[in-house]
Amino acid sequence: MDMKTNKLIIGLLAVAATSLVSCEKFGADVETPSVSISVSPENPKVGEEVTVTINTDAQYLTLFTGDEGKNFERSRIKAIMEHDWDSFYEECYRVSYAKNGEKTLFYKYFKDYQSIEDVKKDFEFFGAIDNIQLVPYKKGDFPEALMEMSYIGTNQLKFTVTDRRIPSGIRMKPNIHIFGGLANQPGNTIIESRFVACDADRAIRKYSNDAWVAAYFGLHTEQLEDFQGYSAGYKYYTFQDERSYGAFQTNDPLSRRPTEGFYKLGDMYNRDTYLQPFLDHGEKIILRQVDMYVNGRSTFVAADDSPYKYDLDGDGVLESYECELDPATGLPVHEADYTKYKGFQGDVYLSFIEMGTDEYEPWNTGVSLGSVYTTGGIQKTYKYIYTGAGDFTITAVATNVGDKDYKGIDYSEERSNSLDDYSHKRALSSVKVSVKP
Repeated sequence: MDMKTNKLIIGLLAVAATSLVSCEKFGADVETPSVSISVSPENPKVGEEVTVTINTDAQYLTLFTGDEGKNFERSRIKAIMEHDWDSFYEECYRVSYAKNGEKTLFYKYFKDYQSIEDVKKDFEFFGAIDNIQLVPYKKGDFPEALMEMSYIGTNQLKFTVTDRRIPSGIRMKPNIHIFGGLANQPGNTIIESRFVACDADRAIRKYSNDAWVAAYFGLHTEQLEDFQGYSAGYKYYTFQDERSYGAFQTNDPLSRRPTEGFYKLGDMYNRDTYLQPFLDHGEKIILRQVDMYVNGRSTFVAADDSPYKYDLDGDGVLESYECELDPATGLPVHEADYTKYKGFQGDVYLSFIEMGTDEYEPWNTGVSLGSVYTTGGIQKTYKYIYTGAGDFTITAVATNVGDKDYKGIDYSEERSNSLDDYSHKRALSSVKVSVKP
């Protein structure tokens, strides 16, 4: 036998007793297929086409080429074949991007606080905020809401925004890293809140039937390593708005929708030219502080040439707004502009803030080479080009599970029945290739 052809056939249900169970459960004597693979050339160069030839009598065939993202050893199939779902989740899938144990979560539940003094150790209040309290939440406290808040009978944070013209909110110091790349939607923040507007706000929002409050976040970061032209220790600030994820809504009687919402730190990073590269290098930067504005502006930011410029917060800087506002109140002057109003004045209730996510490397996947049941049949010759040098293990996975009788098998309640598909008489064959530069 060619030394480069390593034929490895694994009969996962070899013993007679298990075989009898198989016949009873599957309604057929499902046979373990044979499979072997060879490769040519045996020592390819980067960019050179590699031909993998498979000899098998299987009904289904999958191939792993062994390079990044396509390694059988990190695949869902291998983990479940050899273990079970829990082992797969803990031992295979849960390989953290935080290789050095970096902190990735900042979770705060106000049910865990016993005094405002304790709250102020973790949060700083800024702007026009008064009447800061911990108040118990009772079922039915917000009759206009479709959903109850979590943790009935426990404390929630309450405070009042007293002047809609003044940007107001809370500051926190999460000191977390955002890992995983944009595709994983990293750093999601979940905020459960109730915004109970004052009478003037409710009157405007009832007319406009728009409950959204402009959500703004100030992100303070510190670079930990030299990267992209900046040195370790470089501090950066960006002010980001989020318009569509749900937590910042008033109790307008027509919307009835104040509830928990999602704010994506990964999206905020991605929209900032400085922060965007760190989505793939989360270990190099830390999110030191987040300023969460529960009241940011009376309208969204308008173009610089807007005729509506005001210094509502008294900082001496004129800002552009989308419509004419009353400088004394910050409310739209004309009824036709009520739909542009995105400010807030009133009481805010917060149940919890969950900021950041633990991100894990995804499982590796193979390519399906078809089945005997498809029009084209099984593809027994596969051509592939490696884009990087290294030693790789090509693995073919073959099975005849198509003979399985599915009658009477409950997949909705018994998850293990689905796992049995993975462990049912699969056969493997692997061969190593050394790709040269």
